[in-house]
Amino acid sequence: MARVEALHTMCVGHGLCREVAPEVFRLDKWGCVEIVEPEVPAELLERARTGVYRCPAKALLIDEG
Repeated sequence: MARVEALHTMCVGHGLCREVAPEVFRLDKWGCVEIVEPEVPAELLERARTGVYRCPAKALLIDEG
């Protein structure tokens, strides 16, 4: 199972990750990314990947190991 992680100090609140995968990513009250569930189920993996790769601040990581 893949795992996502947020680098909170790098997030600038664009919200592109949440637009793509709201089941995986959300924004806190300051507009910074939070991970809804770090362990990404197989059915959400492609959307989680897209959210990670679309982050312009590179504030998200995904480990598929």
